[in-house]
Amino acid sequence: MALQELTSWGSSMAAMLLIFCLLPIILPFFAVVALLVLVWSLAFDRLKAHYELSVTRAAMPELPDVILHTARDGVTLRILKMTALGDSADTAGESDNKVVLLCNPLGAKGFICYHSVIAAITQIYGPGTTFVVWDYRSFFESDEPNRLRNVCVRNHAEDAAEVLKAAVGEGRKADVVVGHSMGVQVALEFALIHPEKVGSMVLMNGTYGHALQTGLQPIIKLPYMGDIICTAIQWVLKNGHERRLEVVRQLAKPGIHACYPVYTRLFGSKQMQKVFGNDYLEKTWNGYLGGICSNSKTMKAFLRGFQELDAHSTRHLLYQLGHPTLLIAGLWDMLTPAYNMAVMKSCMPNARLVIDSCSGHFSGIEHPERVMGEIAHFLTKEVSTFKRMSTSKFSKVH
Repeated sequence: MALQELTSWGSSMAAMLLIFCLLPIILPFFAVVALLVLVWSLAFDRLKAHYELSVTRAAMPELPDVILHTARDGVTLRILKMTALGDSADTAGESDNKVVLLCNPLGAKGFICYHSVIAAITQIYGPGTTFVVWDYRSFFESDEPNRLRNVCVRNHAEDAAEVLKAAVGEGRKADVVVGHSMGVQVALEFALIHPEKVGSMVLMNGTYGHALQTGLQPIIKLPYMGDIICTAIQWVLKNGHERRLEVVRQLAKPGIHACYPVYTRLFGSKQMQKVFGNDYLEKTWNGYLGGICSNSKTMKAFLRGFQELDAHSTRHLLYQLGHPTLLIAGLWDMLTPAYNMAVMKSCMPNARLVIDSCSGHFSGIEHPERVMGEIAHFLTKEVSTFKRMSTSKFSKVH
């Protein structure tokens, strides 16, 4: 027993000695990082866009309506429906109210990633605007189908049509389809399968397909990089190591939680704080990261989602999508590099690309002012200049 205590004491002393010896390296490193963050925050404050929000948090109901819908193959989907409120909500006819379909990024739950988008669209379209989102099959509160082959982007897109019908009724289209990250591929597939159900699109930080072939390759594609990532994910799933995601999240949680106030102070949006509270960033990230690890089913679906996004592609059909489309890419996006959206812009006849120099993969969270401003301009100035000629063909009227 004494030998064990002596060994433990010796290990502790060795660890303390190692830390003490590394202090001359560790302290300057953290000092340089802190200085760089401060310099970037000052530069970001000068460079970031400005957008004034007149809507208030009262325009958004705290608890959205929950709809449980049984899909064509028996899978139960959880749908969330939220309607913007206001003094004039009862003056507009139901047929005049706009419908916005939100296609979530991989691992996101509910409306958590779309605060800036919802605020901007509510300010434009006003009370009565309906926002619809759903849990993808196998994720969160939606069921997992009997066969994993039925969990794919194509089925998510088919689910979107059923979700829209269940939430707003037969014959109603989505005036705006919004997609972020994985949601971009789902939105593109939905528009290709059901072009008549889409009025316009806002697509952010995503790609047209084969996501892992460009992931973590911000400048050019690297040989075999996509295969290495695919093999790593397959190994994790095959050996049942997905639970380690929760361990990583729990270990990182204290440090991340401590950084929120500083990060919000340096990079937070005053407009978003005014509408959604000073802790909007913390709620957003906690909801996103916590959602991924909410249960074993979702963690497995999260990893399999990367495989499905890599197996899926719409590039060869993008020329068919004539819908007015706003593409927003982050210059520093490592997960879905901006050049993917440049390809989409070159293929889609009525698409406009915005590359934001102040954000990475989460432009709507990192630089919400720019995103809200671009959405406002797109929906008020650009969409109205197009006339629908057929289900997927639009032409400019002036």
